[in-house]
Amino acid sequence: MSSQGKKVLILSVKAGAGHLRAAAALEQVFQQTHPEVEARNAETLEYTNPAFQASFTSAYNKLASDLPSVWGLIYEQMEKKPSTSKSKKFAALVDRLNAAPIVRMVRRYAPDAVICTHYLPGEILGPLRRKGKLAAPLFVTFTDFDIHAMWIQEGVDRYFVATDEMAHALEEYGIGNAKVSVTGIPIMPVFSQPHLEPRAMRLKLGLRPDPPTVLLSAGGFGLTRVDETVAMLADAMDDVQLVALAGRNAKLEKGLRAVAASRPGKIVPMGFAGNMHELMAASDFVVSKSGGLTCSECLAMGLPMVIFNPIPGQEERNADYLLENGVALRANSAAHLVYKVRRLLTDAALLAHMKSATRQIARPRAAYEIVETVLSDI
Repeated sequence: MSSQGKKVLILSVKAGAGHLRAAAALEQVFQQTHPEVEARNAETLEYTNPAFQASFTSAYNKLASDLPSVWGLIYEQMEKKPSTSKSKKFAALVDRLNAAPIVRMVRRYAPDAVICTHYLPGEILGPLRRKGKLAAPLFVTFTDFDIHAMWIQEGVDRYFVATDEMAHALEEYGIGNAKVSVTGIPIMPVFSQPHLEPRAMRLKLGLRPDPPTVLLSAGGFGLTRVDETVAMLADAMDDVQLVALAGRNAKLEKGLRAVAASRPGKIVPMGFAGNMHELMAASDFVVSKSGGLTCSECLAMGLPMVIFNPIPGQEERNADYLLENGVALRANSAAHLVYKVRRLLTDAALLAHMKSATRQIARPRAAYEIVETVLSDI
């Protein structure tokens, strides 16, 4: 059947950047491979009332960044409660009552398929699909390397998961007649394309070409004093190049520039980077937290990770998966981080082994597989 004239609605939620990036990746692949399909990418909370929108995003961001241990307890507690529990039913009812505008938008748009990169739109639309009030097949794409019960919703037609183990766990949870596809986590197409070798890429980017280069996603370090941590790393090694990204945090970038000034050539401070794929291609490994999209991008680029102080909940579970597969080390303090980074820089055999291991579990074309499966199903 031709996909000409088909419409696909991609729904994400701005609770952490990963869900938005996964949705953007799917949208871009639709545009790239099936321009005849109208793919619309919408942020779900924009179609809820302002109070609900503000509380939903601020609650997650506040807990994850300032009170990670509390977030971890909530995450685990929600995992233990069955989907039929009164508290989960009440939470789902509150979500649906506050999301009538998203239902109206979906009905007006009349898509041929709906893809969710967060549990919330699946929770809202799943009951409608089950009752026959939503004609479009409903797809849910997991954005981490483990299953959480909140993502399992009635009425879902197909789940996309990152690993075979997740597919097994999903079946054990009980998903009715829903199908499961093991695709990986959708990332932007640019991460699956060929890149220059590290030295050539460093020259292209104006970095020092010869010293070992470490990419630090400093914006995700939470409560840790990032400038002090980066300074410790620079002082602990004779010849190293630390590319430290502050993201959109101007105060953090200022602190990084201050420590870089006293250590010329060792620290390259940057703000938000729109060329993450190039910076990854220029690096030997990455120091970062363990969000599902970041981990998937590193795997696609063949880069081992040193995971620094992951947030309890989904990030710790992602870290467990990477550690189990030999593609990451974990550091829970600045002192441990210095040791782990120095170890990778001085043990060429270990670094080579970890790089080889990334190729065993990387799924760089996950977004392409998801797009083709959705179009095949409709």
